[in-house]
Amino acid sequence: MGNKRRIPFASVSLLALIIAVPVSAQQTLPVIDVGTRTANKLRARSDLGAASRAGVGAVQQVSRDTTPLLIFTNATFRSGPTGVDNYLATGTFTATRTNTKLLDIPQAVSIVTKKQMEDRAVLSLGQALQYTPGVVVSQGEGSRDQVLIRGQNTTADFYVDGMRDDAEYFRDIYNIDSVEVLKGPSALIFGRGGGGGIINRVTKKADFNTIRNFWVYTGSFAQKRLTADVGQAINNDLAFRLNGMYEHSYGFRDHFKLERYGVNPAFTWRPLERTFVTASYEHFSDRRTADRGIPSIGGIVVGDYVLQPGQPWFGGSRSDLFGMPSNIVHNRFDAVRVVEDHTTDFGLNIHNQTAFVSYGRQTEMAFPDDDGAVNANLQVPLRGYRNDKPRVNIFNRTDLTYGFEMTPDIKHTVLVGAEFGYQKSFDWRNRGLWNDPVPKRANRVLWTTVFNPTVYNQMFFTQMQRRRRTDLHVASGYIQDQIAITPYIDVLAGVRFDSFSLRFQSNLNEDGVYTTGPDATRLGRVDNVWSPRFGLVVKPWDGLSLYGAYSRSFLPAAGDQFTNLDGELARGAVDPQTLAPQTFKNIEAGFKAQVLPRLLFTGAIYQLDRNNQIIEYQEDFNLVTSTRTSGGEIALIGNPTDEWSVTLGYGHQRSNITRADRDFAVGKVTPSVPLNTFSFWNRYDMSSLFNAPPGMIGVGGGVLYNSKFFASPDNAVVIPGYTRVDGAVYVRLTENITGQLNIENIGGIRYFPTAHRNNLISPGAPRSALFTLYARF
Repeated sequence: MGNKRRIPFASVSLLALIIAVPVSAQQTLPVIDVGTRTANKLRARSDLGAASRAGVGAVQQVSRDTTPLLIFTNATFRSGPTGVDNYLATGTFTATRTNTKLLDIPQAVSIVTKKQMEDRAVLSLGQALQYTPGVVVSQGEGSRDQVLIRGQNTTADFYVDGMRDDAEYFRDIYNIDSVEVLKGPSALIFGRGGGGGIINRVTKKADFNTIRNFWVYTGSFAQKRLTADVGQAINNDLAFRLNGMYEHSYGFRDHFKLERYGVNPAFTWRPLERTFVTASYEHFSDRRTADRGIPSIGGIVVGDYVLQPGQPWFGGSRSDLFGMPSNIVHNRFDAVRVVEDHTTDFGLNIHNQTAFVSYGRQTEMAFPDDDGAVNANLQVPLRGYRNDKPRVNIFNRTDLTYGFEMTPDIKHTVLVGAEFGYQKSFDWRNRGLWNDPVPKRANRVLWTTVFNPTVYNQMFFTQMQRRRRTDLHVASGYIQDQIAITPYIDVLAGVRFDSFSLRFQSNLNEDGVYTTGPDATRLGRVDNVWSPRFGLVVKPWDGLSLYGAYSRSFLPAAGDQFTNLDGELARGAVDPQTLAPQTFKNIEAGFKAQVLPRLLFTGAIYQLDRNNQIIEYQEDFNLVTSTRTSGGEIALIGNPTDEWSVTLGYGHQRSNITRADRDFAVGKVTPSVPLNTFSFWNRYDMSSLFNAPPGMIGVGGGVLYNSKFFASPDNAVVIPGYTRVDGAVYVRLTENITGQLNIENIGGIRYFPTAHRNNLISPGAPRSALFTLYARF
């Protein structure tokens, strides 16, 4: 923890070298026609876009100056959204692994495009999701990404280009082209988890385009950040791209510091006419102050009955850190990702992806205790821990896609695939002891006043609390058929089989002593699970689709991070039924309407039941529950006019605990799920008002609203609702340089956007500004 991580010199040198090497003005790169003959055959057989589903015919020629340049699109790479126009995307590969229009997908899908993220000055995944209906960005204990999708809490349902990325860390978007949110269980495509939905980040690819993009950020609280995106074709069949980022910033919370950097070189190689290979390496590091927020105050609870809920501590300053200045979390990873894609002469597409990622994670922190509501003496107890959680992920997936006609009116696109994975995870945790390293002499809790919440006492991490290891082997197979029955009816049907084999070991015995002998806990479990999916889409006329869908998913008893199989559970101190997998069942109906050529209006209603759900109640106390979430959402996204871009969303959801292993929780509202959420962001190009060319002057603004919610399953603390207003101004300074100013929380309101438990409540930032200078050469 002590040594500071720095950017490798080699990475800086490589970036500088690439920037210094321009493309020759005399160089001409011919356009590559990927599989024209195959595309023509497929178009002749099907008007459903089978050619692009097979990954062919998706190369575009773009002229810049006098040099013809080559671009591979997302359709070529078979990854991410398609038909992207400003804030709007009209299709995606992610939901079905085929290039399918959003109108033809029986599922709610939200896509945050690169343009929207740039206009909002988004730097992290959490920021990217703030304006997404049905998604609540949670606290993540101040050390990781954590979200609720349709009332389902998750730290693991994250993906990169469709491959699992389930370790705990804060995700940056320096190398991200778009963020996709698929709502409702998606086990057919993604396997375990994803009960409320999944979040997929689509990376920037080496697409044969010449790119020289640079961003400089500076803002409130000494925020400083540099980002670069460079790339070009090396020859007709080989291209590279390099994204890099460095940030050193402070924050509105006392003692907060952030240093993060990333570097991501990527290559694309086309050895044959209908074959391509992509390879990328990424190194990322994020070191910051771990901040779990503030405690609550007040409230009247008699037994299991809450007569008057408490509320966040409003006294003092919103900058007060309840903990130690040395609170720290350091997340890092190294990732290698390879894709191989080939389309045969008869139209079969073979797509293989491999991902190897090694994660590291260390945290040291003090925070308000679970029993730490501010007392009558205005005091609060603090405790802490040190945790190390390294992980290795290895996944390989192969998809075979083929389109054919059964009759002139019935057309099929069939996907058959298999996925194999291995994950090795460790969880080493030591309790924090105040002022003395000897457990028998030290105190685990330190009392301080709310007017002096930051403590400088020494904390020792000498008492072992966990020594766990999990080894997971996954083998999966799946089949999906998209059937077009005339132009008016589409059917999506499929099933997936997962064999999930987990071996768990805890090397602490009942007395908390490290052991490798017979008193260590060893547990093995195998879950074999089928996950079906069925959807029906009816298109009464062009531009309108109505759909209904049913899907199931599961999550093994080990949970998102394999931590639920602790020693007590393994030894049978808890009902063995809790070892059964968590299950999700989703019923959904909705509509999608293209109300204008560049404007999409969508809506959905759903009911999602989850059984054997683990809900965290206190630091060492989880509840085993069943929950039901019912709700609906609407969204409007796109361009009502050429000058105006909008994204609007409203979500309404009720989520309650229907069964629990502790009676007090039954009937309570699920934590961190507001009844109503609303978001609206828009940008308007005002250039015509000043007789200037398009894109010279623009303004943007947004509104976020969350109604009140409860912090914990006992519903003993309520977090008040809030309305936040944001804004932006955009000015093109020269042909290649643009400046923009984004202001968050223009009204400077005091609010609390999220909480982890009753006494871990995050204050929202005050009015803050971020200036961005963007240069493109």
